[in-house]
This record gives sequence, structure tokens and C-alpha cells, in this order.
Amino acid sequence: MVITELDIGGAEKAFVRLAHGLVFSGWNVRVICLRGPGPLGQELLDREIPVEYLNCGGFADLRAPFRLAASLRKQRPDIVLSFLHQANVASRIACRLTGVPVQVSGIRVADRRLSVLLTERLTARWTTHCVAVSEHVATAHRRISRLPDSQISVIRNGVDWQLLSQLPPADRRQFAWDDSNFIILSVGRLEPQKDPETLLQAFRILQAQQPVLPRQIRLLFVGDGPLRSVLEHRVRMYELEDVVHFTGWRPDAASLIRMADVLVLASRWEGLPNVIQEAQAVGTPVIASAVDGCLDLVDDQLTGRLFEPGNAERLATGLLMQITQPHKAARMAHEATQQIRRLCSWDACIDSYHQLLLRLLPKNETSGQQ
Repeated sequence: MVITELDIGGAEKAFVRLAHGLVFSGWNVRVICLRGPGPLGQELLDREIPVEYLNCGGFADLRAPFRLAASLRKQRPDIVLSFLHQANVASRIACRLTGVPVQVSGIRVADRRLSVLLTERLTARWTTHCVAVSEHVATAHRRISRLPDSQISVIRNGVDWQLLSQLPPADRRQFAWDDSNFIILSVGRLEPQKDPETLLQAFRILQAQQPVLPRQIRLLFVGDGPLRSVLEHRVRMYELEDVVHFTGWRPDAASLIRMADVLVLASRWEGLPNVIQEAQAVGTPVIASAVDGCLDLVDDQLTGRLFEPGNAERLATGLLMQITQPHKAARMAHEATQQIRRLCSWDACIDSYHQLLLRLLPKNETSGQQ
């Protein structure tokens, strides 16, 4: 199995969970990470899954496919399963160089940037099969790659709703907040894709209406990234230090989701956001941008609220409705919980990958190495 990096993120956590599941299903799994060591690598090692780091840089680092090819020549796998765009492209080239018979690309987001579109279209013909994380991502990828329907499957991530539902909500007092506060939560990397700036702008719009709101609003950013210093500067400039808080990465993010009154995901593009699945699994209301994977999880006004990406005014309106219509918000959250528990199971996800890999495995093989 090949992945771009093993830092904390939705795709990376799904990759690690899938690796564990495939080992349990009888596959001999080895992991190659194109970049340097990341925090999720230890989880793989704890399950006795070998991890090799190639210490390459970003997408422009042309060493990646050749270092990967050198590793594949030593391991001689039957199948290479990759996650994320750089790993997909590098794996296709490396498998072509080394004669690995089966290459499966994990399409985690519908990234329409020109650099992604061009490299995807140039190398897609070298993949055996693509697995998209949602229907909307699969539709977008068909247009980008020009692959036939027979070469693209959809396998959703699972969610550990039984475990999540047993976690206690985090204590609001750690932020000097209480039940009188309405907590708006963002969980994710502070980077342009996630567009935390639109959320901060929507919060400012809502803050102007605070005197007539039934509850005092608070905004909590959980995560880190290149935009953190920019956001913190703007919070100081807007004099919002008392009502906006940054935590960095937190191991108890799931408990913070249970604590929040609403989870907001303002992304410019997505695959199938784990954080939305987790919020829905524990009954936390969701407002999300109307992009690819969010559209697979949120039915506007039925299981949550959607807004146009980048539209701070519409996001502020949605948040206002959450605050002033709590019974409707609770009803939508309940419907979302029923849906996610019915549709998103890790057992089903892992079994779907297992069956797909068995089908693609060269006919003279009886066991798989990845």
C-alpha cells in the first residue's frame, strides 16, 4: 500500500484503518510512504505492518516514482493499492517500470486544479482500477480521467459509530465556556482547501447580530496548518480573542465534536469527509459547503444544511437558523445519525476492498502482497 504522507488527516486515517482491516482479512500488507515519518506511521507499526519512508518532497519531486520503483523491485508485490494523488501518479509510473501486474488508485477527492487534472489524465491509462470514496467523486473522476465506468468503483469510508457514541463530550469549562454558549466547531487542516477564512468571516457577520441572539456564540478551530497565523492575526485585528479559540491538533477531537452545537466544514473541495461522518454518527448538527463528498453525506434541510463554497453570508444565515431553530436542527441531526449508521460501516468498507482485490489478483496467485 502506498500513500503520499502519514500525517493526521481523514484520508490518512482511513488508509491506516483499511491496512489493519486487510491484514485481518488475510492479506500480507506492507506500507510505503512517499514522504517522511508521520504520526500515523506508529499505528501501523503497532499492528506489525512494516512501513518504509521514501523521504520525497511535494508533487514536483520527480524522485518519488523512481524511489518507489526501487522499493517495488525488492518487494515484488502482486498488487499496489495507493491513496492520494501524488501516490497514485507515482505508483502508476513505478508499477509500469517494474512490471507489477495490478495497480489500484484510491481517489479521495475531486481535485480540479490544472496540475492535478493534467497528471491524472496522462497517467490514468496505467492504472488497473480506481476506487472513489463517493459517488460525486467518482462522477468527477470519470470526466477527468476519461476512464470507462468498469474501471471505477465507489467504496465509502466507514465510521466507528458504536465507539464514538460511547465517548463523553469534552468539558466546555476548559475553554471557560458553559451551556449558555453556542459552540461552532471546525475540525481540519487550516489550509486553503478547507477555507477556514470563510468560516471566520461568517462568524464576524453573526457576531454583529449577537445582541439579539438567544445564546452567546463561540468559534473553536481544531487543527493546524499554514493559515493558522493568518487567522490568529485576523482574530486579534477583529478583537475576537475572547470568542474565537485555536487548539491545534487534539487527540480528543471526537469528544470536542460531541461537545459542539454545530460542526462546520467550509471546504472548497472534498472526497467523503470523515469529520462529517463522525459528527453525524454522534448527533452533532452539520453545516457544510455544497461540494462533492459533502453532497453525498448532507441532504440540505433534511440531514443538515449546505451553503455555496466561499459564501460567508449564506454560511452565516445557516448558522443563524441553527441557533434560532434548535428543534429543526435536532431533527435534522437525528435523521443524519440514522442514515450514517445504516450506510457507513467499516466492516462493509474493508470487505468491499477485499473482494475487489481478490477479483483483480492475477489468476495464478492465491494470496496478496501490497
